[in-house]
Amino acid sequence: MRKHLHIAVQPVTAEVRARYGGLRSEQFQARMPTDGDEPDIAEVEQFCERARELFRAITDNSAAHRS
Repeated sequence: MRKHLHIAVQPVTAEVRARYGGLRSEQFQARMPTDGDEPDIAEVEQFCERARELFRAITDNSAAHRS
């Protein structure tokens, strides 16, 4: 059965959490775009490409060990 995973990457630093009154998880994620606090698109795209490479390497390595 195929499955998928949703991942949210947040800049969770003490400074950012303080700006949002210590909010975490869903409340924090919902407030950021509402407040206009969104990451730079180019940085997001770079992160996603690197994450794809790492996930691909993990998957390939896992498949090789099962063979």
